[in-house]
Parts: sequence; structure tokens; C-alpha cells
Amino acid sequence: MKGIRFITAWGLCFICLLHPIAAHAAEFAGLDVSFWPGTIDFDEVHDAGYDIVYIRAGYGLTEDSQFQTNASTAKEAGLLIGFYFYVTATDVYSAEQQAKYFVSLIEEYDYDCRPAVDFEQFGSLSNDEINQVALAFAQTLETETQVTPVFYSDASNASSVWDEALTVYPLWVADYDVSSPSTGVWSDWAGFQYTDEGSVPGVSGDTDLDYYTSAVLTSDLPFLDVQTSDWFYKDVLRLYRKQLMNGISADEFAPYAGAVRAAPITILYRLDGFTAFKDVTGSIWYTDAVLWAKQAGIAMGTNDYFYPNRVISREELCVFLYRYADYRSYDVTKRADLSKYTDESDVADWALSEVEWAVAMDLLDGTTDTMLSPTANVSRADLAVMIDRFMTVYDVS
Repeated sequence: MKGIRFITAWGLCFICLLHPIAAHAAEFAGLDVSFWPGTIDFDEVHDAGYDIVYIRAGYGLTEDSQFQTNASTAKEAGLLIGFYFYVTATDVYSAEQQAKYFVSLIEEYDYDCRPAVDFEQFGSLSNDEINQVALAFAQTLETETQVTPVFYSDASNASSVWDEALTVYPLWVADYDVSSPSTGVWSDWAGFQYTDEGSVPGVSGDTDLDYYTSAVLTSDLPFLDVQTSDWFYKDVLRLYRKQLMNGISADEFAPYAGAVRAAPITILYRLDGFTAFKDVTGSIWYTDAVLWAKQAGIAMGTNDYFYPNRVISREELCVFLYRYADYRSYDVTKRADLSKYTDESDVADWALSEVEWAVAMDLLDGTTDTMLSPTANVSRADLAVMIDRFMTVYDVS
């Protein structure tokens, strides 16, 4: 947060390439914004690899002039969104009123991240008074939303101002030019703002950049077999939150199990805006999707058989994704040279062009530097990653 500004614009941008992060599982990159940058191109922000944007809703009893525009356009761009509020209260009563005002601004929005409390200008208040105001705001906000908020602080105040009573709220800490932030009375952090001079495509001027863990999200994955440290965690989370991919049970995702051929077809069917007909008696979970895929020319089958429960291969998945992209009139002209892979000849003739396209679009990686393994089975984790990459490349929300 820019502490020198009375009306703060603290940016939640998490680009994990710009600063090394020590001994912590940071999963998300994002930014936070207010009216300061003016009109923001959130499509550019999304395309640049950012996952989350925190948007200032207001300050005091005033709505941020860009709040509604930012909230709608960021969501449309496919970003996970959260809201923060700049607290100006000087007593408990005004803190409670400002918290309720914050709730009134955001209650109609579908937000993905915990509301955030930004209280950093204290005037002549004593430490006890500062903590009373902060706690009153946070408690009122939690009561009104039934969501535990995130608490923003710079590293100095986290150590010297805040009482342990506030540590029930996940910490979003600002600490610049360090690889691991000081968290003061908190044992850990949910957000780490590491610079206020970041450059983000689509945003004018300097922007605050942050790392975030899943602790900032209002809801996490229900699957016991998917951990935040897993290489596929973000991809599974995004597809799950978009209701594109479910687990094999309420609490099991089975990331390393083979993905059957019906699975990507069903995801693409949902991505295209369809859902299964709930009143079709006896319909198997993939029936509508497979019929749609055949009509759209995405899944042709073999000798009038689709083999829905057979595990899909890497080259088969490339073919399905290519045909879907072509069906949606996306650009499918790029091709990669596969000669660096010693098993290039293992790619089937019927899949060669599609595999070259998938590699060119960074949808498909080699299993090693010299092996492409085109006929290898696709796991459910692999499927989530490739679908998520496809959605990012073609900007599919």
C-alpha cells in the first residue's frame, strides 16, 4: 500500500518471476487496484499471467470511483477477485459503521477472495485505540459477511503495533526488498507484498506486487489428495471453481489416475456453456457431452465406437483440443518442430499436425527434454493442466 496516500491504492499483483520467495508455498500472482490507474485492461492483466486482483471498494464512507467498473471487468476477464477497504475510523463506532458500509458495497458481488482490511493511517491514536478500531472493523466485517477477512499491514506495524488478538485474521504483509517477510506477531502470512513499483500490462503506473497462498481464498478445494504444493494445484482449483471439473468423490480428486476419453469431452462441453439435462432418465454423466462432441466434429470415434471409459493418450487429447479450438474459430495455425524429440516418429499420422500445434501453443510439454511420449496416458492432473493452459492461451473465461 502506498502509505503516503490518504486514499490508498495497494496492489495485489502476484508475479512469481520477479522476486525469489523463500521456504513458502506461494501459489498465486495478482494485483490490487483502486481509481489511481484509471481504466484498466484486465484482459491484458489476465494474459500476463496474473491470477487474482484485489479491488478497492471504498474508504471511510465513500465508494471508490472505479470500484464497480473494476469489479465487473476483472471478473469478465477471468480473474479471481477480492475487495479491500481503506479504514479511516478513529473510534470503535465509526469502525463498525465503515465495516457495514464496506459490506453494503460488496454484498451483491460474487467474490473469490476474503475481504481485506487496510488500516494504516492512525493519526494521534494510541496503540490501544488503534487495535480497538482495527478489531471492531474486522469483527463487524466477519459478522456481516460470515467470512474471515484478511488483515493488511506493513512489516513494521505487524511487529510493533498490532496485538495478538488480530492474528485470528490471515496476514497480508508488506515488506519490500526481502525474499521472506517479517510477520511480527503472526506466525505466517497469506499475502506478501514485495514491491510497490511493479509494472503490469494493462495498468498505468506503478503497481503493488504480491505473492498469495490459498489462505486468501473464500473457499479451497475439498479434495484430500490435492495439496497446495502440488504442481497441478492451481489448474485443478481453477477448473473446479469454474465447475468444469469435479472429483471422483466429494473429497477425492485422484490426480494420478488415468483420465478417460469422456472426461475432456465433458469439460469442453461445459466450457462451451452446456450442462447435462437433469431430466434425462438413464443418461450417463457423459452422454450429452459425447453427442455434442460428435455433432461438433470434436470426437469422431472409431468404427462407430467412442470408447468413453478408455484412458486417453497425450496425442488424442491434443486432437480433441485442436478440434475444439477450430470449432470455436480460434487461431490454430501455429506449428512446432518436433525434431528435438527422439520419439517424434511415435506420433500417429492422424495426430501429427495437432501435436505440433499443441507444442507450439505450450499446451503440451515433453515428458523429458528429448521425449514427447505421445502415446502415454494422460492423468487427471495432466488433463487439468492442459485444459487450464488452453483456456489461458485462448483467453477463455
